[in-house]
Amino acid sequence: MRTALLLLLALAALGLSSTPSAADVWKWVDAKGVTHYSDQPVPGATKVEVRAGNVSESRSAEPVSEPDEPAQTVASYTLDIIQPQNGQSIVNTAGQVNVAIRSQPAVNEVHRISLYLDGRLVTGFPRNTLMYTLNEVPRGSHNVNAVITDQAGKTLKESPLVEFTVRQESVANPPVGPSLKPPPKPRTGSNKPLTQQPSYGTLNGAPPAMNPATNLPVVKKKPEPKKP
Repeated sequence: MRTALLLLLALAALGLSSTPSAADVWKWVDAKGVTHYSDQPVPGATKVEVRAGNVSESRSAEPVSEPDEPAQTVASYTLDIIQPQNGQSIVNTAGQVNVAIRSQPAVNEVHRISLYLDGRLVTGFPRNTLMYTLNEVPRGSHNVNAVITDQAGKTLKESPLVEFTVRQESVANPPVGPSLKPPPKPRTGSNKPLTQQPSYGTLNGAPPAMNPATNLPVVKKKPEPKKP
């Protein structure tokens, strides 16, 4: 390095004209710690002024621009549908289905999260929303899944497919269950009070003869006395 500096200084002295002038020398240190000299300004170099054998360091040239940091790597997302659950039956909601998406970490602002119902993009919701209320979903089996894409539309992450069924009972196929048992049949007979005391046999366990039409014990009529 000292030899290089002496050579530069000698060249600067030889290049002096009859009128006093200065020869500029630039010095810089590279990433390995090696010092360099040049007669041309280099980004990050320090100007060394040479005047009649005197050497002095002056202002620096424009600082060396650091190389741009590498672009942030795409996050490894965890993405799934937490509502509805896989295999769930949704009954009597008039075709309304709530869908909830979980993403870890949160979706980057330059990325986009979208919901698909039966393979078709769901629209009409704010960007990157995680809660959907789907209306007029017809009866039958359906599936949903979420997809995260970058600015170019490239898929970064796709959630597992969740299948569910929408059931809407109709008049032609009404629901049945314990709460819808048929009403009991009306009881026949009468609840009129007895007009006669039960017999001794009835009081001691013998079943009385009952009239099924009136639900009353049968009363035997006394035979009428014969006429003389």
